[in-house]
Amino acid sequence: MVGIVIVSHSAQLARGVQELMDQMTQGRVRVAIAGGMDDPENPIGTDAMKVIAAIESVFDEAGVVVLMDLGSALLSAETALDFLDPAQRDRVHLCEAPLVEGAIAAAVQAAVGSSAAQVMAEARGALTAKRQQLGIAAPAVAAPPPTPSPTGAALSQTFTIRNALGLHARPAAQFVAAANRFPASLTVRKGARQANAKSINQVATLGVRQGDEILVEAQGDGAEVALAALAALVAANFGESETAPVILPASAKQQGVVGENAGIWTGIPAAPGVAVGPVQQYRPTLPPVVARAISDVDAEWQRLQKAITAAAAELTGVETAAAAQVGREEAAIFAAHRLFLLDPALQEAARDHLQTRRVNAESAWEQAMQEMAETYRQMDDAYMQARAADVLDAGARVLRQLLGVEMRPLTLANPAILVARDLTPSDTAQLDPDRVLGICTESGGATSHSAILARALNIPAIVGLGPRLATLADGQTIGLDGAAGQVWAQPDAETQARLAQQRAAWQAAQQQARATAQGPAITQDGRRIEVAANIGGPHDAPLAREYGAEGVGLFRTEFLFLDRETAPGEAEQFAAYQAVGQAMGDCAVIVRTLDVGGDKPLPYLDLGAEENPFLGWRGIRFCLDRPQVFMPQLRAILRASAGARLKLMFPMVGTVTEVRAAKQMLAEARAELRAAGESFAADMEVGVMIEVPAAVAAADQLAREVDFFSIGTNDLTQYTMAADRGNAKVAHLAQALQPAVLRLIDQTVRAGHDAGIWVGMCGELAGNPLATPLLVGLGLDELSMSAPAIPAVKAAVRRLTLSQARQIAAHALQLDTADAVRAYLESVRLSFATI
Repeated sequence: MVGIVIVSHSAQLARGVQELMDQMTQGRVRVAIAGGMDDPENPIGTDAMKVIAAIESVFDEAGVVVLMDLGSALLSAETALDFLDPAQRDRVHLCEAPLVEGAIAAAVQAAVGSSAAQVMAEARGALTAKRQQLGIAAPAVAAPPPTPSPTGAALSQTFTIRNALGLHARPAAQFVAAANRFPASLTVRKGARQANAKSINQVATLGVRQGDEILVEAQGDGAEVALAALAALVAANFGESETAPVILPASAKQQGVVGENAGIWTGIPAAPGVAVGPVQQYRPTLPPVVARAISDVDAEWQRLQKAITAAAAELTGVETAAAAQVGREEAAIFAAHRLFLLDPALQEAARDHLQTRRVNAESAWEQAMQEMAETYRQMDDAYMQARAADVLDAGARVLRQLLGVEMRPLTLANPAILVARDLTPSDTAQLDPDRVLGICTESGGATSHSAILARALNIPAIVGLGPRLATLADGQTIGLDGAAGQVWAQPDAETQARLAQQRAAWQAAQQQARATAQGPAITQDGRRIEVAANIGGPHDAPLAREYGAEGVGLFRTEFLFLDRETAPGEAEQFAAYQAVGQAMGDCAVIVRTLDVGGDKPLPYLDLGAEENPFLGWRGIRFCLDRPQVFMPQLRAILRASAGARLKLMFPMVGTVTEVRAAKQMLAEARAELRAAGESFAADMEVGVMIEVPAAVAAADQLAREVDFFSIGTNDLTQYTMAADRGNAKVAHLAQALQPAVLRLIDQTVRAGHDAGIWVGMCGELAGNPLATPLLVGLGLDELSMSAPAIPAVKAAVRRLTLSQARQIAAHALQLDTADAVRAYLESVRLSFATI
């Protein structure tokens, strides 16, 4: 499998990119970083020797792709190549893709076993996802090969779209991404209009709203499975609410331009908050695109493809950075941009201009981009009209690549209020909330993705203020109230003082909110639920603490073992486990021993082909049979437990015999360390994952052998329902809210508590705040989840009393379908919202 190296001037940035890559691929891709300098006085820079070490650590015969940020990073990477063995050098590829977007796209592509060339192509095209997410026209990429006419009977299914904003950017991106997983030809119809289901622009511009019916037709290989996958997406409302947000009409934009009263300018409120400070104008411009006649259409097409690939890679980096800063939901805007870049409709439009007008790539691309943006402007929905700005944002990235223009970075030397003609989502995502006191733009609307990102960043913002903003001088003091949509262009001393006081109060409220997320999750009648994080590596620990994790409920150790030629040694494992323990301080860390097999093979250990690997040689079964792999891990975990609150957990346990055998090997590891004079925590807790029905049936016996249970709802659900969670045909069964699964959770908790041990949960259900009242009522002592889910789950716990939660759980256990359980929990959520 292709390895990936990240070269950055900043070690912190490199670690952040690596963290995002690991989250996107569940640690399946080998990633090494070469970030910063080992000089405390001058930490910013790059070091060729670090790059060499990073390349060698992930080197694979399939190749290594190196992504860099800027300046000397490229020089260091090129220097590193010169020092490599020629045989290695030929397999190491420097990629010009944008660092963050490109790295994420490369990781995802590498994770599916693609070649180095495919990984680089995906990295270069990473910006496309952002276009798609924003509903922006996607730039052209390589023209897809001719598709043979599908054979077989056509299938069709009618869907009613129920999520609040219909098939806007994010749901459309999910829809198109799902459609592209299948070879079948897929067409979407709304009334008399139709679209290619694999084209983000065509799907988004159908204008499908809440309550609309669409007809999806499928023909060819995988038609039935494709319809089932799309049906599952629609049934889940694309993960969105059915309650529509308040959207200001487009006409409000015009109202804001002219409003002025006693030096107060009125615009459209975009993000709440108050700011007072100096103006910093930001008005970047691209050189005008000049059409030139060309003779070699193919050469221009190749130029355009390369530019789109590079732009897509940039977008992947922006998405990664945005996910770390504002959360995955908001960052998904940029995933849509990337899908737009891959849109076959936009690709064909640009190619048509090249062939018919025989002009340079810049001109052909600009025309295709403007045409797509105009399509959005002509729609009669304010939200969809705002997507035109997204198209132009993503498209401008491609133009910059073609024109060879580098825009100055949007960084402020000192805190200021940013004033601009408009801000693209990409601009907004890179803002530093500590430096940007507020945002004022001439254009834009409350539904723009820039506004959404500003709200996520907690930066006060007002849009639609009109050309008057251009008259403000850099350094001039202004004030703004984002909630009221008001700007004071020349505030007097009294107004400045009042706004400063309001800002202080607003900041105090923000700090209180962050502090609340750090506090414990305690019900209103005093029942404390420990809320922890699931992590995949040492770099995840700081983020977990930032989101308020009280510990690590699941440390997946597979990241050390996957996608490499040999198993990690004991020393390498010890360093990783120790790093997590130190990062979490006094908080407990549950280290799950190696869980491979099923969908996580280890090529260098040759697990062999199995008829059904999910029911085969995996988890604890594999470890018990391979002591040469298991014993070094046990010793490493024990050694790392000295001075840290580590706990050990065995996965995929089905019998008491397995637990006793694993504990015996653990005792042998202790004896070996004791004989070698190594320190370790003699009282380290040992638990098991409850993820197969057999473990639930024998929970009373297992509880006598261990110190705790942790329920893995993902596997428990698929094994209980006999429904592979990756199979679209049975996706409706693979839901943790199935009554059968809930009853097994209840049975497990009761067995654990009867034996005097605590019971946690580390499956996806634990991070769903909708299910929090149910899980608290079932008696779970600990809930562990992805870090960004922690604040919402803690808030859900604090709204409850234990008696309420128990009543909710008791009622839910009597329901007979997953849909009924979900509907009931929705009604519970709404009842709390109205209190």
